[in-house]
Amino acid sequence: MATNSTNKLDKQRQQYFDQLALKWDSEVTLKSVECLGNIVNELNIQSGSRVLDIGSGTGILLPLLVKAVGNEGRIVALDFSAKMLYQAKAKGFLPPVAFIQADVAALPLPNQFADLALCYSAFPHFGDKPKALKEIARVIKGNGRLVICHTASRNTINHLHKSIGGIVNTDLLPDESQLRELIKHAGFTITCLEDAPDRYLVIAKKVIKTPY
Repeated sequence: MATNSTNKLDKQRQQYFDQLALKWDSEVTLKSVECLGNIVNELNIQSGSRVLDIGSGTGILLPLLVKAVGNEGRIVALDFSAKMLYQAKAKGFLPPVAFIQADVAALPLPNQFADLALCYSAFPHFGDKPKALKEIARVIKGNGRLVICHTASRNTINHLHKSIGGIVNTDLLPDESQLRELIKHAGFTITCLEDAPDRYLVIAKKVIKTPY
């Protein structure tokens, strides 16, 4: 019964974001684009990297990531909303960008595929966060990074989702202790956690397990 309930909620989230796809870009401000540009610059993504843009939506991050990885890199823009991806594809991004409709808890990618997984404005909406983080860890290379970010503080994001209500009412960023436990359990270690009025940023590195 729990699985059926979870699947129903995931379907409702998908429908919710499908309905927002056409107007999603109108909510983007110059300030948020500047904030995201600063975050991507601070990540120092190497040319030729493989990057997962998880919950890519209409592709707000893609121009920044394309510039960062260069012609030899690869970007997989992944979202569970077909209509969000449709809007992103319509912007005419060329390779190295590929688009995949999928659930973050079941990524159709091989083990150790990417150097970096970036979740912008997406993590609260992961229906099963432990499972999603484990799946992200599976497809990230050893010492690869997971990034969770927003262009507002945790309190602001959580208040927004509660005020919207409906299916996103409980789509919240966990507090620091809960997040650290989730990240650690998935096989990452947090190297940066910043919760400021104008941005929320978590960077975690995948731990390489060494044999005894």
